[in-house]
Amino acid sequence: TGKRPKANIIFNTALGTIFGVKKYADALQEIIRERDVSVNYKHNLIEVRPDKQEAVFEILDKPGETHVIPYEMLHVTPPMSAPDVLKRSPVADSAGWVDVDKETLQHKKYPNVFGIGDCTNLPTSKTAAAVAAQSGILDRTMCLIMKNQRPIKKRLLGRSSLLAKAVSSGHELKMAHSLLFLDGFWIKIAVTD
Repeated sequence: TGKRPKANIIFNTALGTIFGVKKYADALQEIIRERDVSVNYKHNLIEVRPDKQEAVFEILDKPGETHVIPYEMLHVTPPMSAPDVLKRSPVADSAGWVDVDKETLQHKKYPNVFGIGDCTNLPTSKTAAAVAAQSGILDRTMCLIMKNQRPIKKRLLGRSSLLAKAVSSGHELKMAHSLLFLDGFWIKIAVTD
């Protein structure tokens, strides 16, 4: 449509890096360079001023300093956190997430408790795509337990057997099972076993 050269895309993150795994962070950095995306690290969104179309960020490594960015379109992902009722419950780990085995989704202390999705301490993203992969693992685990069999540990979540290909860039990312559109490129995701 010819509009991309006129667009100024800015990605702000409260984190100090684009992604926690260096291999994938490097691949994402290449995409950022190719697409001319500005990235601000350690920028935490603290206020949105819709009347002025401004987003206000605190700069985490400069206490008291803020950065106001005007916008025409704003996409925000809120900080992830388990609900308070889970944080205070005995099923939570020290960070407040439901403490499950990442290969079976069964609770580490309570064998009749299972977790899936945003409330768990799984080393994956808190997305619908991640839940799609988790649902198959949970189904397998619960079926085996109902047959009085031990759950199978296949090392799926957060491991190399979950494979996604960023179609437009040719980079491979380990993710979940789905097809996902992310920042202008399709990610084809397939589970390999």
